[in-house]
Amino acid sequence: MLSSFSYAEAFVSRHRRLVPAAGVVSGLFCALFLLWACQVWSPPAFCLFWGICFICAVRGLCARPSRREGLACGVLAAVFCFFTLGQNAVAGTMQFDLSFLAFWVLLSALLFPILLGLCRFLTHLPAADSPTAPAGPLWRQLALYTGIILVLWLPVFLCWGPVRLDVDSVQLLEQAFHGGLNDAHPILYTLLLRLILWPFYKLGLMELGAYLFGFLQMTTVAAMLAYSLVWMRRRGAGLIAVGLGFALFGGCTMYAFQSLVVWKDPLFNGVLLLYCLFLFDTARCKGENLQQKSGVIHFVVLTLLLCFLRGNGWPIAAVVCLALCALRPARRRILTVLLPVLIGVKLITGPVYGALGLQSTLTAEAWAVPLQQLAYVASSEPEAFSPQQAETIARVIPVEAMAQSYSPITVDPVKTSSEFNAEHFATLQGKLDLLSVWAQLLPGHWQSYLKAWLAEVAGYVSPRFDGGSYSFPYEGSNGAFGITSKDIVLGLTGWAGLRDELEARAVFVPPALMAYGLLLCGVVQLLRRRARLLLAYLPLYLVWFGLVVGAPNYMQIRYLLAFAYFIPCALFTLLAPAGASKVGIDEKAASIV
Repeated sequence: MLSSFSYAEAFVSRHRRLVPAAGVVSGLFCALFLLWACQVWSPPAFCLFWGICFICAVRGLCARPSRREGLACGVLAAVFCFFTLGQNAVAGTMQFDLSFLAFWVLLSALLFPILLGLCRFLTHLPAADSPTAPAGPLWRQLALYTGIILVLWLPVFLCWGPVRLDVDSVQLLEQAFHGGLNDAHPILYTLLLRLILWPFYKLGLMELGAYLFGFLQMTTVAAMLAYSLVWMRRRGAGLIAVGLGFALFGGCTMYAFQSLVVWKDPLFNGVLLLYCLFLFDTARCKGENLQQKSGVIHFVVLTLLLCFLRGNGWPIAAVVCLALCALRPARRRILTVLLPVLIGVKLITGPVYGALGLQSTLTAEAWAVPLQQLAYVASSEPEAFSPQQAETIARVIPVEAMAQSYSPITVDPVKTSSEFNAEHFATLQGKLDLLSVWAQLLPGHWQSYLKAWLAEVAGYVSPRFDGGSYSFPYEGSNGAFGITSKDIVLGLTGWAGLRDELEARAVFVPPALMAYGLLLCGVVQLLRRRARLLLAYLPLYLVWFGLVVGAPNYMQIRYLLAFAYFIPCALFTLLAPAGASKVGIDEKAASIV
């Protein structure tokens, strides 16, 4: 601790001429950011925030930025500040006019040297030492790490088990037990539910079956997170870094709560984590691990799981495969193995599902943004629709119904309205009707469109959006199919405080900050001229981009859960050496599912 203070003191002394300017920049930014973010921070938190900004501002002002530094940090600062101020525009306290532009430029200019200094600190981090794999087989280390995480999660399982149910969970159980499969909920996950719970359902032992399923899903997620720590350890991370990973996964109960919810997201995001780790190994060895049969098999398995556990898995895998073609050693395997696999998956989820009647009818999810924007105009300016436009859009949903159903944070009320013509919208003509009216209104109502979009995607782009507690009580679904949440600790000891304490510890950082943090990691990799390592971040960038552009639903952290899973590995990738041997750093540990 003393050495850290000494280093900070020496650093500030060395750049003492910049101290006044850095103090003004950091002080103004902190004050304006908290003012516009509408957040009240305690004095210790504010001082810590200001101190970090001050040190980074000193570092950022000490030298003129290169063109690469200026462009990367300038764009990131402008994006961050736009969405910080955008919430005020949505709330009506600020308009998209010259004053908005002036405040945006001011806040971005203040953030720029702070962000530049932070990037300079990160780009000069020393690389991890040459890795030596721990003694013993990998499976033994994986089992140990998984057991540690399960022990840390056990109180949540005992106090909030057997599983957590929401509306989607009840629909999944309905399909698993009573039929009516469709890929609105991944069929693979629904069949998994049926395989495990069907015997208990028939025997009237649903509570016992739920405890079994909850423990199995929790163990699977714990094993995926444990593998990420094993992966770090086998590539040069020290015990302190691994210990901090355990502290994050076990100390924040959000991870344990999410592992118990009956939906596909914990497993999908866990697979996405493994997918990103494989891609990091692939980028480091420039694709040569895909020349080996074991590497191709691992990648195919991960790709199939990714595609069948969530609808957006296929486009993510397709874009990643296109990016992998830039690595010459991987190109042949992509064209001869992965491309046929992706085509086969598309045939199964397309024509085959269609012939079996398994395709989802919820096609409106992909058109959430234009639907929401038209609904906003309908609620605020119904006279904006001409008689012809009103007639055209009425074939999808009448203007009056859109106005009544509009909700700023989600398009769900519009899609589920009794007057929404889902059958017509499922056709090409239905989508053309929507887009034609949307395009006609765009020139005169672009501000309304922008406000509607910002309100809908606030949780994914606004740093002021509080993460809150993601324990998901779901009281409305509790008791469905005989599955009721029970506090075993209360029953055995009479102590009710543990359950509440675990829920209080589920508070997490604002979800958008995780995305901006990963963008910052990408900027650092670019500044260090390690652009190919961005391949490991690409799947997560695509998830975020899909949410920002498509906005399929209101904000829930489950859609960005992979970002939370990836936090320790994201920090480690900034320290890991860029190069590796042909099969990765540790041949036995590289890219194992």
